[in-house]
Amino acid sequence: MKYFIFDVDGTLLNSAEVDQQCLQQMLREFGQEHTLEELRPSFGKPGRQTLADLGFSGEAAERAMDRWEGLSQERIAEVRVFNGVEAMLKALHERGCRCGIVTSRTHYQYGYGFSPLGLDGYFDAVICMEDAPRTKPAPDPLLECLRRMGGLATAGFGGLRGRAVTLGAILTAAAAGVASCLALWGCLAPDRIAADVRLAAPGDVLSLI
Repeated sequence: MKYFIFDVDGTLLNSAEVDQQCLQQMLREFGQEHTLEELRPSFGKPGRQTLADLGFSGEAAERAMDRWEGLSQERIAEVRVFNGVEAMLKALHERGCRCGIVTSRTHYQYGYGFSPLGLDGYFDAVICMEDAPRTKPAPDPLLECLRRMGGLATAGFGGLRGRAVTLGAILTAAAAGVASCLALWGCLAPDRIAADVRLAAPGDVLSLI
């Protein structure tokens, strides 16, 4: 593989616990009670999509989003890069692989929640929620990431499976015709997800080169 595309939450960062607890707290303040188990399917979705699924719209949705982001920023120091991720990214970079990010985060959320961790230099392209006509699980963000990295020009749409793999965003990978890899180190429900490859630790990614 030449091109490696990563999701942020649950693949590069151990953000699930903080994200879900902040969502639960915000909903409680807005009069809704949900268990963390009930909220689990929302992890990794665009925030406004989650709020719409929970019945928020208009001004109420904006206030809820602001509060959720505020709570998340208060606990940002609790979110860490998974052990082994930086060493894996460094090894991919040294071996001439191209790395990108496709995330449901907005640029604002990416800016305060990921960039300060010092990993931006390992990535050749970053696609946030605003950067493609449709968000995940549509193929648009993944294909845009590959386009910016030169992957579409070298492989063409039909030849992507042998040249590119995405870690996370399994449905998006299938829609784009890209090989998918399940990052077991951060997956909340691995038994429910079918992927081409399942890897136990970040260092195992190097076996795909």
